[in-house]
Amino acid sequence: MRPLLTFLSLIFVVLVPHFALATTSEQQAQITLGRYLFNDVRLSKLGNRSCALCHAADLGWTNRFSKVPDIHGNPTTLNTPALLNVAHYDQFMQSREGLQTLEQAILLPLFGTAPTEMGMTEPLLLQRLQQASDIYTPLFEASYQSADFTTQKVINALAKYVETIQSVDTPYHRYLSGVTDALNKEQQLGLSLFNSDRLKCSQCHGGELLNTPKNNTDPLYVSTGLYGIKNKDGKYLYPENERGKASFSHKESDDGKYRIPSLINVSETAPWGHDGSVQSLEQYIEHYAAGGRILTIGKNAGDGRYHLNKDNKISGFSLSNKEKKALVAFLNSLAITRLPTQQHQDPFCQLVPLKNKKDSPNCLPPFKVKS
Repeated sequence: MRPLLTFLSLIFVVLVPHFALATTSEQQAQITLGRYLFNDVRLSKLGNRSCALCHAADLGWTNRFSKVPDIHGNPTTLNTPALLNVAHYDQFMQSREGLQTLEQAILLPLFGTAPTEMGMTEPLLLQRLQQASDIYTPLFEASYQSADFTTQKVINALAKYVETIQSVDTPYHRYLSGVTDALNKEQQLGLSLFNSDRLKCSQCHGGELLNTPKNNTDPLYVSTGLYGIKNKDGKYLYPENERGKASFSHKESDDGKYRIPSLINVSETAPWGHDGSVQSLEQYIEHYAAGGRILTIGKNAGDGRYHLNKDNKISGFSLSNKEKKALVAFLNSLAITRLPTQQHQDPFCQLVPLKNKKDSPNCLPPFKVKS
């Protein structure tokens, strides 16, 4: 039997007690099993990706693709959202309401076909785990007191692991807790602007994770006027292939509406926007200052200021260069302290070794699909 990495003994401690996690031995075993599954390319039909490919620990739990390619190499329509603190979300999908548990959310990329992200089927998943019983039998026994491999256990273990991807250990949160020098003068100016009636940033980006409206009766899914493509009827809409909530509801009133993202660690998750079309935080600020993004070239050229469903809080504002720099400095203060490396260590060697990335000690050989 191949040597297995020992189970972790502690879960990282986060800043806010509300985010504290239970640490029983059974739960720790489930987290460890989830970490193996999260990093294992066995979970993709073609053996060419793991969950960690799109949600990389060293890339802010997302990636640097504008639009992540599916398992066949075709670009999808959405940028990958970061998994940081996702366990505390009320809604888990960017443009689809109704998925309110991590388990429901995990099923889509694993088994879904629109797009085909992992392309897995339940029989193939269980077959792959059985073929790797030397790795997974001890992990399942420790986690569920049974060596039986089931899809339900896989999804549960993945959810338990994702729950550990959380932190609000940022200079901003330390400042709120009373550490007055946690933010420098420029960042404090940026915070003041962020909360101002002139910019209205905090009216949508409120709460501990800066991802909920300050007014709890306001919607969680909104249009920010990122696009405004004029159609033959004179209406300004989003691109036909990615219309936000309207892609699922088929209602024009949902066109261009996406879940308000958390701003925690935002500076570490480029590129931005639901489709990865924004290349800098400065560009995003300019979009809001204009009251919507104006594109003059390309197939999506148009004026987002006139988008049919643009939220009325996005009305534009003036900003000096000093203020823009201060706002960016504040957004940089939302970066978290890195989560413990050992807790999120990839137990498998790289499928394709990268020069700037080292394998973990005693890593297990990666799975390779037999031709």
